[in-house]
Amino acid sequence: MSDIQFDTNILVDALHEHPAAWAELRRARRRWISRISWTELLAGAPESAVTETERFLDLFAIAEVDGEVSRRAAALHRQRPAMSLSAAIILASAQTGGRILVTRNNRDFPANMPGIRIPYTL
Repeated sequence: MSDIQFDTNILVDALHEHPAAWAELRRARRRWISRISWTELLAGAPESAVTETERFLDLFAIAEVDGEVSRRAAALHRQRPAMSLSAAIILASAQTGGRILVTRNNRDFPANMPGIRIPYTL
């Protein structure tokens, strides 16, 4: 299996012990997340869970937001104005790295969009 990038909602599900999320994480040869997902997850963590959340985040390679990702995200956002800017950055970081984005966010990422996989719903 190729490298996979996970959207924030899959990470939240894994932290809440959803078996489907953990099954997705185990499928990946190398697990990636965008720096945006890293920030969203840590920002949403209760103070009592910050250390545990940071340990969890250490399981992932980080796709940083550089000029190439930023340009692609801007283009995605112009093409799909309803897509949130954070979603555009997350998708752009997956695309520039040649990774599939695994997400449950079918509002910003339609299941038929190339490079997107929506493996389950809750």
